[in-house]
Amino acid sequence: MSYVNKHLARTLEQQHKRSVRGLFLKIQDLNNDCTLLRKRLEPHIDLAVYKDAIDYVNQFVSHTTILNLKFITNTQNLEVVVLHALLLAHILENKDSYTFEYEHKLLQGYRHEIFALNDHAKTLYTNHQEKMLYYMESQPT
Repeated sequence: MSYVNKHLARTLEQQHKRSVRGLFLKIQDLNNDCTLLRKRLEPHIDLAVYKDAIDYVNQFVSHTTILNLKFITNTQNLEVVVLHALLLAHILENKDSYTFEYEHKLLQGYRHEIFALNDHAKTLYTNHQEKMLYYMESQPT
């Protein structure tokens, strides 16, 4: 009987590890998608206009910036992907929606996928959205 319990415990542990690994890989894929979307927008925007928003996001990115995302600790971090999507949303909100209609749709899909990762993602997004707006308002012009 103990062999069955050990086997079941080992099987459940392996299944959990695969699930967690899959979550981190999905976060990494979403971060890569957000990076590609941002690079698609860069020729059409002036990043200096969004300096305060970028500075806010960079507070949560380790050893690099959101514009040069590196290291597995960043690319597989839920908070970083949420902030990446938030930054893109902020940039697209300040642009003509007709011109960037395709990019808006892409970002909506990415946000939907991010919110589906776990229950905490949407709350994290909302909290950071409020904090980012406060941060940008408090910066000297």
